Amino acid sequence: MIGAALLTRLRGLARDRRALGAVEFAMAAPFMILLYIGGAQLMDAISAYRKVVLSDRTLADVTTQYVTITQAEVDTIIDGARQVMSPYPTDDTTMIVTQIKFDDKGNPSIDWSRSNDGTVMKASDLDVPTNIAVPDTYIVLSQITYHYKPRVAATLIGPITFTDHIYMNPRRSNSVACSDCT
Repeated sequence: MIGAALLTRLRGLARDRRALGAVEFAMAAPFMILLYIGGAQLMDAISAYRKVVLSDRTLADVTTQYVTITQAEVDTIIDGARQVMSPYPTDDTTMIVTQIKFDDKGNPSIDWSRSNDGTVMKASDLDVPTNIAVPDTYIVLSQITYHYKPRVAATLIGPITFTDHIYMNPRRSNSVACSDCT
């Protein structure tokens, strides 16, 4: 008798569809929430990378418009490029602007280099593409390294390092002279 009642009850539960939507929602909700958070973080990371590219372009573009420049002016340009990164924090960002000189054979050497954190480019770091190595010319290289930290779910995604660099020719003269830069 107990077995028949239990069997009847189980058949009744199998036919009951009243809570089916709630069960399906409970199964799909974690996936949908994760998808939403992941999509939002992906868009934020893309936006941060775009800001890195714009800041790098700004750093090179403004520097190449000078004929002569000082360390203080380079620092001001770097600070301006940091403002382009807003609203992303730039505490852990390295921005370097370097002028590269090519000798009469097209061999590169560093004329001067300046950064926001004291890191300067060394001769051993030079990796100039051969197609831009024109003998007896100068070129300005700007580089940015940005450590993106997601605002939401940072432990799931972890930090991402974005880097960008751009080469530009001086615009108003053959070189951008900086007497007090190293």
